[in-house]
Amino acid sequence: MRHEGKTLKTIITTDVHGCSLEFRALLKKAELDRCLDHLIILGDLFDRGKHSYEVFSMILHLKEEMGDRFTLIRGNHDQLLLDYAEDNGKMLPWSFNGGVKTIESFARHGLTPKDAVPLLKDTPLFLETDRFIAVHAGLRSDHPEENDPETFLWDRGVTYGEYRGRKLGIGGHTPMRSPVWFTGDGQPLELPYDKVLALPDRGFICLDTGCVFGFKLTGMVITEDEFRLISVSKKDY
Repeated sequence: MRHEGKTLKTIITTDVHGCSLEFRALLKKAELDRCLDHLIILGDLFDRGKHSYEVFSMILHLKEEMGDRFTLIRGNHDQLLLDYAEDNGKMLPWSFNGGVKTIESFARHGLTPKDAVPLLKDTPLFLETDRFIAVHAGLRSDHPEENDPETFLWDRGVTYGEYRGRKLGIGGHTPMRSPVWFTGDGQPLELPYDKVLALPDRGFICLDTGCVFGFKLTGMVITEDEFRLISVSKKDY
């Protein structure tokens, strides 16, 4: 789609995990137009990284500026935070998954992670467009309503080629060395960066490349029927 000579983009990233500098650099590299483009984040904003509050602040501004062109999908770490906010007795599983880093980050700014509940509580588990289904973790069926929350939030079956739906899935959750397209027959195909490719009709593309573990934050930039992958790491800022 074009608007006054400009090609509109859909930009997708995932598993930011408190890596605010990489997140900011990725949006800059993607040349995000906050007035025209659609930004989709596939969950896991916080935990493990040092700057969860800074990510939170950026997300609030993006949501306010972009309105319906901003979509935040719920990830398993987002769900862990919500579970803790509802019941302090659920602190242990969240802390095992990096929640303490989030508590420390928010505390430096006089807040607690419970201040993120209004942002997270109404997040959807998936987004379906005419070309793809965006989720945090997994898909079992290309009919989104046939998948359960556990699949959307935690499942890693796509990395074993278990999703054979007739519509492209895009997600994160499982860190990969590089972005991988699990093709329509379930075979893994490593995808290159900075190369324009045709958007597949089927299979599943995993975009989590382990930024919080010292690797890269990956973004997918879709324009009409094509896409390219971009990445940033600590050396890029």
